[in-house]
Amino acid sequence: MDRRIAKLALEYAQKNIGVVEEGENAGEAVEAYLASCVPSLPAGNPWCVAHVRYRLKQAATALGLTYDKSMPRTGYTPDYVSWAVKNGHWVSSKKVAADNDLVRPGDLCCFYFSVMGRHAHMGIFEKWIDETHFHTIEGNTSPPQDIVGVERDGDGLYRKKRTLANLGENGGFIKLDF
Repeated sequence: MDRRIAKLALEYAQKNIGVVEEGENAGEAVEAYLASCVPSLPAGNPWCVAHVRYRLKQAATALGLTYDKSMPRTGYTPDYVSWAVKNGHWVSSKKVAADNDLVRPGDLCCFYFSVMGRHAHMGIFEKWIDETHFHTIEGNTSPPQDIVGVERDGDGLYRKKRTLANLGENGGFIKLDF
């Protein structure tokens, strides 16, 4: 399994930690992320998923590769979760609790918000810190602090320390094989 795109997307995200909005959900970097979605999203839209989409596209282009053409290109987390479930790429946080090795650097983490009744935030899994804590890189979130609630309308791209419980009752990961 060739995971070069996922790994390079993670590297690009790591190099851009600290990018912040200029205004609300706007600015040169944020608007580039939003424009990478299909259809393109205008400034002002949430951009956590758009950042992930941008990094995957950026990595694939740099490597001269394409990734799974059936994977969504939108900026909407539920589209990605539905695709992952349908195509065998979904791993629930409950399964990961029993086997941390199911998640690898560059895979995607999807946060479920009970109050919204859906997955509503996405980041890139970076690494396990220990058996219960891990780092992610998330866009459209608040500056890092140790294990705080999931915030999906912050001002930047940050490394966050998370637990599986932070993913929410139906949260989980999208395993990437490209």
